[in-house]
Amino acid sequence: MTVEDLCSGSSTMTRSSSSSRPATAAALQHALAALSAAPTLDRTRRPHGPRPGDAPLLLGILLAKAELDAAVRADPGADPPEGLTELIRGYNTLARSEEMRLRLLALRLVRTAFDITVYEDTDDPCTPAAESAAMTAANAINAYRLARHSTDPADRRALAAALRSADEFNRSATEALSQAHHQLTPDT
Repeated sequence: MTVEDLCSGSSTMTRSSSSSRPATAAALQHALAALSAAPTLDRTRRPHGPRPGDAPLLLGILLAKAELDAAVRADPGADPPEGLTELIRGYNTLARSEEMRLRLLALRLVRTAFDITVYEDTDDPCTPAAESAAMTAANAINAYRLARHSTDPADRRALAAALRSADEFNRSATEALSQAHHQLTPDT
């Protein structure tokens, strides 16, 4: 089945409805409930359901659910990577513009750097290198996006800041890799 099969004819699924505006907290809660991943609301504190301010938390839960399901259904380590092509095609139905894809890539890398910092062993000498490398890539992608899609002076300042940040994180990654190399393989 393809995206076109899902979206053609009398199907209620459309590509433009969810990309035109952010989902509400109530819609996110409903989607999570349908996926059996909704947090249980405290009805004394939330008698009318989720509040608009709950949307970022609910988005995070939905994102985790989607990524966990994707990891189960599309294993990039398989040969051939079964399901990966369709997963990417489905993802790209909402992230159609180059600018949006670049924003999403940069955001994903920032989340990766955060996850490395929060969840990985901070005593591991490779952790700082991995975090800095992810932030180097995030800032480089953001700089690329700004260079291609920006026109006003504020965007040019943001471009300069992204390039400076990418350079600083790159230096940090290089230094951290050198330290990790000397610490983990001192005889080589």
